[in-house]
Amino acid sequence: MKNLRYIYAMLLLCIFVAVSCEQFRDVSGVKRVELLSATIDISYDLQGAPMPDIVRVRLTNFAERYELVTAVSPEGDIRIDEIIPGIYTVTVSAEKNEDGFTYNYNGNVVNVDIVTDKKRINVNVGASRSGALVFKEVYYCGSRTPSGGSYFRDQFYEIYNNSETGQNVRGLAIALLNPLTATANLPVWPGPDADKYVYALQIWQVPDDKDYPLQPGESIIIAQMADNHKKDNLNPGSPVNLLSAEFETFVKTTSLIQDNPAINMTMAFWPSPTAQWLTTVFGGAFVIFFPPNPIDPNSPTETVSPEGSTAKSYRIPIDVVVDALENVGNPNQMQLKRVPAVLDAGAATVDGTYLGKSVARKVKETLPDGRVVLQDTNNSTDDFEVMDPPVIRRYDAKAPSWNTWK
Repeated sequence: MKNLRYIYAMLLLCIFVAVSCEQFRDVSGVKRVELLSATIDISYDLQGAPMPDIVRVRLTNFAERYELVTAVSPEGDIRIDEIIPGIYTVTVSAEKNEDGFTYNYNGNVVNVDIVTDKKRINVNVGASRSGALVFKEVYYCGSRTPSGGSYFRDQFYEIYNNSETGQNVRGLAIALLNPLTATANLPVWPGPDADKYVYALQIWQVPDDKDYPLQPGESIIIAQMADNHKKDNLNPGSPVNLLSAEFETFVKTTSLIQDNPAINMTMAFWPSPTAQWLTTVFGGAFVIFFPPNPIDPNSPTETVSPEGSTAKSYRIPIDVVVDALENVGNPNQMQLKRVPAVLDAGAATVDGTYLGKSVARKVKETLPDGRVVLQDTNNSTDDFEVMDPPVIRRYDAKAPSWNTWK
């Protein structure tokens, strides 16, 4: 019996050694990943802005969660080495302070296949000045009811005076851009200057009836529905009370929607037949702007359709956009850009729906008087972070003096 056990043990040992050797042979046969290089050619369209002193080039492989970043002179070709083969988003950005203004430089290309050595990549970079008014916090994803249902009436958009001088939000418009959600199938717009515009699915506007001053450090809240959403007849599971909001997109489509103290915004452009502000819980792309001309929803020149569609969108010149924010459904959609890089070179996400979370702009600095200056590089990936729960007037932002119901 002992001899039989010995024979079994030796047989098992031989099998183990044979398998192990085979495994080692398999591993030894795997080819080493060859690191690659790429050259970035930058084309500048500065529109009168000064040339930046230093540019930052970032190669991001979202699938592998891998990133390379380098800071170099803006002159000449830029060579990047030691790149793991894959699909990349290439982003070029810079910032420069001159003559009292902050200039942001942004450009990107997405879905670049770097799988061969010495790839040449061209990136067009535009320049813009940081706007005085910025998106401060946006809560778009909705919340869950106590029974696990979906609730989206508690969405809000906070806009902050990030400058050192007073601003006036009279006539300010907020637009939800086309396409509604992040997609690789972007619309093709007509005209040789199509890239000079962004295209709105819906536009709401602050009334033009009087001045609405906003001092440094103050913000306005635009609520889909300016109510206390924690009420029993709405959603006790909601994270927000929006009764103090300055504006709301009031459309009484159900008995639950009341005309609250907030000022009713004007429906400037909307899809027929639904004239209400229901932004997607999957993450929309937004801009705020001051229209250079009155918005005419029936304009034959400003309302356009993409190729293959009869649905109308309203075109907004890029150069009148004050601020932009692109949201996507999850981190894997970061490369599905809708907004031109000069307005927003990145994207933000809460990574889901009905989570009761928001995206909020990061703090750049707090001044001696306590006023917060928010980060604004025109890249939402860098500028925003996820907040749980959403909070209106975070960082002690003030309500404007004309809000008497706050």
